[in-house]
Amino acid sequence: MHQIQQKIISLLRDQGSIPLKYREIGRRIGEKYPQTVKHHLEALFQRGLVVEQNEFIRLNQTSEAESSFVNLPFYGMASCGSATALAEDRAEGYIKVSKNIFPRTNVSDFYLVRADGNSMNQASVGRRHVSIDDGDLVVIDGTKRNPTGGEYVLSVIDECANIKRFEFDEARERLLLSSESSDEYFPIVIHPEDNYHVMGEVVDVIKLS
Repeated sequence: MHQIQQKIISLLRDQGSIPLKYREIGRRIGEKYPQTVKHHLEALFQRGLVVEQNEFIRLNQTSEAESSFVNLPFYGMASCGSATALAEDRAEGYIKVSKNIFPRTNVSDFYLVRADGNSMNQASVGRRHVSIDDGDLVVIDGTKRNPTGGEYVLSVIDECANIKRFEFDEARERLLLSSESSDEYFPIVIHPEDNYHVMGEVVDVIKLS
């Protein structure tokens, strides 16, 4: 394998994914000619060693079951206060995460958002009973979109992403998205016919500090 191709592979192993921009890739590996980067990147595509997704490139892990790591898509900010952070359909990148931190091995439907705000700083998530603080990476299981009550969920309200505890008030036929915080927050009250969608359940939190 050519030295430039080895550098690209090493970069992806270290960072999980990188934007598909030849000049930026060249800057990171010390190659000043974008066309040279393009040539070697195309060779890696042809060999099936890298793949493109949402204008990012990442290693082609055809057998993730044999790997201890997974590249999880990262979708930006989700509010832990009022529903103000815009939800995005496209991943902003991919973050390499060890499978060993999760309670199950099949993590292909997991993705990440970054918590914005402190309205869930007394939450108790997952087997480690961890809180959700401002700036944390929150792990979402996208297959769990039908909560029954008591789950921490990522919701989209009027195209804005929000993390809250899901409660169903059957007597009043309404949904409550409640905070668990050291500060006082009123719940978000939702009618079943509102423009509201559960995008997945919070299954873990990755602390960055």
